[in-house]
Amino acid sequence: DGTVFFVPVMADLLASHGSLSAALITAMLTIFYLTSSGAGILVGRLADKGGGRGAKIAIGILSLGVGMLLFALAIAWTHGAARGALALVAALVAGVGSSFYHPLGASLISDAFDPSNRARALGANGAMGSLGRALYPTLFFVVTGLVASQASAVVVFGVVAAGAAALLWTLRVDPRPPRAEHAATATERATAGPWLDRNIVILTVVSFVRSVAFTGMVAWLPVYFTHERGLGLSSQLGLVITLLYAGGVLGQPLFGLFADKLDKRMVLAVSTLGAAGAVVAYVHNGGALGLALLGIFGVFNFSGFPLLMSLVADYVPKGTSSTANAFVWGLGSTGGQAIGPLLVGLLALSSYSHLASSFEILALAAIAVTALLPLMARTGRHTRPPLFG
Repeated sequence: DGTVFFVPVMADLLASHGSLSAALITAMLTIFYLTSSGAGILVGRLADKGGGRGAKIAIGILSLGVGMLLFALAIAWTHGAARGALALVAALVAGVGSSFYHPLGASLISDAFDPSNRARALGANGAMGSLGRALYPTLFFVVTGLVASQASAVVVFGVVAAGAAALLWTLRVDPRPPRAEHAATATERATAGPWLDRNIVILTVVSFVRSVAFTGMVAWLPVYFTHERGLGLSSQLGLVITLLYAGGVLGQPLFGLFADKLDKRMVLAVSTLGAAGAVVAYVHNGGALGLALLGIFGVFNFSGFPLLMSLVADYVPKGTSSTANAFVWGLGSTGGQAIGPLLVGLLALSSYSHLASSFEILALAAIAVTALLPLMARTGRHTRPPLFG
């Protein structure tokens, strides 16, 4: 997660130090997010048919590492058209790599835990992702200071990603196909695929609208902080952004706990409504109250992973869970990430003073989409042993 959220930093470096045009930067980010969204479905299908999800995750992390190394080459050793072309290739490789983990990791965790504690396990895993998102931008500048070069810092992160991939490959998580653990029923064999399941379709729509709204806000909040709240490019800005992302470290395990005990549809609705309400309240308040509301927004907003993925696990059999995860997270969440920032820019009408009203419009869209949640089937509540004993 830290590496994935590091890609916009690469865009900033290539724009400010690499002199790439706005059109090329837009193309680079679009390629990254669209590839990440679309490739996940193919990855999920391959994992459902052939197993080896841990090895495939290792391949994905390695691809992310290679993408970071290509970005470093583009920044430090190329110029002109060659730099732009290499940046696009790096975005493509990193986008493919980023499509592996969420559908396959969620599938592995969902299969490993009982329904009674599955969401908590997903929440604990997601909290580590939130920690990576919160720390990686700061770590980048620390490493840059140590190695005296931003390109060298990118190389360091690429090597770290490759090392993580090698470790995961060595551990050989899930070496057998998941179907070996699950005897499909006649009903499951008759199901053509998760994309035909009404619950998965609705959940994908909810995930998409939620991601468009909240990712669009998160992408533009630093600009809003600088131009409308007067923070400027300072350490204070960095602390505020860290506060925003750190909310997921608390929010994901907390909402995972709620999801294991309550109706998951209701918990997802509360997280969506809470995030929308917090951001609307934030744009009308400042000072300590504003900071508190921003932290609350982070807690609610970054809770989606355990809620969405545990619902998928409840609706589909193990043999199609990776593909279903790719639809809900890939097409839904990651697809929304590609569109959200662009939509905020269009709503703002090229004026930073309109950002607050753009946030409010997207918050209303997020509130409206929760009306679809009661149309999904209710999942059962369980009374199995707790997660850690």
